Amino acid sequence: MKIQIKCANAEQKSMFYSSCDTALRNACVGHLRMDFGSGNEFWSTWWGNREDLNDSTFKTELDDIVNGLRKDGLLKNRSEMHRICSEKKSLTLDESYGFSVETDNHIFLLRCRPEQGNYDCYCYCYNKRELQLAQSQEQGETHSPEMSL
Repeated sequence: MKIQIKCANAEQKSMFYSSCDTALRNACVGHLRMDFGSGNEFWSTWWGNREDLNDSTFKTELDDIVNGLRKDGLLKNRSEMHRICSEKKSLTLDESYGFSVETDNHIFLLRCRPEQGNYDCYCYCYNKRELQLAQSQEQGETHSPEMSL
């Protein structure tokens, strides 16, 4: 799988956090919290949200992306993450950098803050079908016609 990491869209800004809108949160499979320890280690913790979406296709895609980015990319180590965050266009998220990786079925949003003493990266994982449903419901609520009396 060829991994293309790109700048996340400004519309996705709230989706980099667990506190995003409930409808969008429902499309989130879960998130992975990653840390480089002293700089070259790699520690991760999975926080599930929708176990029904955590199927073999999702697990394979997440493994491929994380392992690919660990080999030669954003998740190789803290210094490489810092270099990429400094050089590559990203979405500004307070003191963090926002990137996205998209597959046919999922969107992976990476919030990076390469500093010792913090978790270096959070990866929020969204099911595209569920996300489209949530976004269409959200648009329907904001565009519903006014009731006449």
